[in-house]
Amino acid sequence: MLRRVGGTTTNSDRMRRAFRPLLLLAYIVGCKKGTPPPHDEPPEAGVVAAVTPAERGRCAPASSQEPFWLGPPSARQKQAGSSGDPADPLRDETLPFASEVGDGVSWAGGFAVGALHETDAALALAVITLGPDGDNAQIVGLGVAHGDVEPPRVAARGNMLVAGVLEPEANGRSLRLARVHDGTVTWGATLHQKGGESQAFDMALGEKKGVVVWDEEDPNRSAVMASTFDVATASNPTVARAISPVATDAESPRLLARPDGGYWLAYIARAANSDDADARSEGEDVGFRWLEIVPLDANGSPSAAPRAVTPKAGHVLVFDLAPADEGSALLVFRTDDTPIGSAGGQVMRTVVRSGHVDTPAVLVEGDEVGAGVPAVRGGWLAVTDAADATRLAPIRVSGEMMAPLRAEPDIGTGEPIAARHDRMLVARPAGRSVKLQVLRCTP
Repeated sequence: MLRRVGGTTTNSDRMRRAFRPLLLLAYIVGCKKGTPPPHDEPPEAGVVAAVTPAERGRCAPASSQEPFWLGPPSARQKQAGSSGDPADPLRDETLPFASEVGDGVSWAGGFAVGALHETDAALALAVITLGPDGDNAQIVGLGVAHGDVEPPRVAARGNMLVAGVLEPEANGRSLRLARVHDGTVTWGATLHQKGGESQAFDMALGEKKGVVVWDEEDPNRSAVMASTFDVATASNPTVARAISPVATDAESPRLLARPDGGYWLAYIARAANSDDADARSEGEDVGFRWLEIVPLDANGSPSAAPRAVTPKAGHVLVFDLAPADEGSALLVFRTDDTPIGSAGGQVMRTVVRSGHVDTPAVLVEGDEVGAGVPAVRGGWLAVTDAADATRLAPIRVSGEMMAPLRAEPDIGTGEPIAARHDRMLVARPAGRSVKLQVLRCTP
């Protein structure tokens, strides 16, 4: 789950400001009609107060049951009734040993997401599975977390779930794969990685083979590595091989399975900007960063040369990868010539097709762009704004927004982490816990 620096403006503040003009208008109309009734007079029977679209929202809980809480029982008891609102004094995302979740996936059983959570003895790794409406939540343990690691990453295909877990080693890290089925875990392949700051990796599952990719650093550059494994057992990995070009400094790989059995691999390529020595001396990221994409076959090998899909003189900070029409790939990314972690810039999109790449187009810019990662969740674009609220807009498979971005009362500062048809899994921090809830979203 993204770590955000929260703003101070709450949804309640924004609602009150939005309704002031309406209250004034109602007062003027009431004065023309005569003396209004006392405030404690009940409304007439059968009269229903009008609800504006902004108040109603486009997302609402998919069921009447309470959200699933992931965290220590003591923290849940203390925060019973906490709304998760930024102004809530019980909400503290910086607490040590706070629960954390990563990106989720949809699968035959509903939703699944990798998590770090506090138990009575230690910080534990787990996969959380939930039904399509958020029901029947189950914690599938993956052992104790060692060192400063990210939550497990989960890949899905039909009723198959594979989890990837990072663990520190003497000379780097190991990436362990596990098959998760009916609440049980069967460990499979272990892949060894070089050390480095990046913990980025991704997985995708084909019919028989799965592919896992990660980035590794050496003194001169970073390379995207790949290995293929058997999906049924998450075992029998191939020898890790560099899949990005030798001359490319590549990081942050993402995978997307294609309908034809192959995959799209996208990553950020980097080059130094030697003209800005002053900025470099201040420790800012002033290098050029662009997106490259390469098609892979069913065995995880490149079937064509990589293509740059954004200008090489640009400054891509973060991106998301989603399926588009006819097996093409939609890339949504944030670009800005400021250090990573800063708010602002532009959210843009492009579509990569078998024969050409669409010209990148701006989706959002200015104060509507915060420091988070823009994400495509089903038919929705999610963007964190400068006030740290998550805003949604319906989006076509070609990347065009169908309506403006808008905050959703039932999401607030939460993060959409997976989508399935009209259902969206949202994670909201609550002190040392995380609340997981499925919403039904309609444009």
